[in-house]
Amino acid sequence: MDEQEGRWLDEIRSLGVFGRAWIAGILLFSAARALIAWPALSKYGVDPVVFLVLDLVTAFPYGIGQAVTVKLLRTEGRPVRDAVPWGVMVGVMFMAPYVYIVAASGSMPLLAYLGVLAWMLVFGVLAVLRIRRQVLGGRRADRDQDQDRQGDEQVSRQLPRSS
Repeated sequence: MDEQEGRWLDEIRSLGVFGRAWIAGILLFSAARALIAWPALSKYGVDPVVFLVLDLVTAFPYGIGQAVTVKLLRTEGRPVRDAVPWGVMVGVMFMAPYVYIVAASGSMPLLAYLGVLAWMLVFGVLAVLRIRRQVLGGRRADRDQDQDRQGDEQVSRQLPRSS
């Protein structure tokens, strides 16, 4: 295993309980979305089984990529470029099921294509906003913890020491 691959695996292992729960939530959402869309997909010539499998297969790296991207961007002093490959993976995994729908259908009316595009835009914007909120919220929480620690240290220095 090369050094780059080792760093990626370390990032995934460091996600913790919240990161793993996030990935599980993404998988459940993807399964529900595919099952809800099943009748419409088959109506327009899209194989719903292939869509379900593709959606679930891409959901796992999407969830990992999103959690790691947030973790990297909220770590003070960590260059943004460290998060770029993870963010690209998030974008590709997000787009793949929708690209399959458009490529496999061929018989959808314009309104259905616009619906797929609207779905992509809404959920894509929501994902970006969620990542932004988590990054900024995490940075604020980290700063607050640092300030609390500094305050505790100042108080302990001011207290008289017992001999």
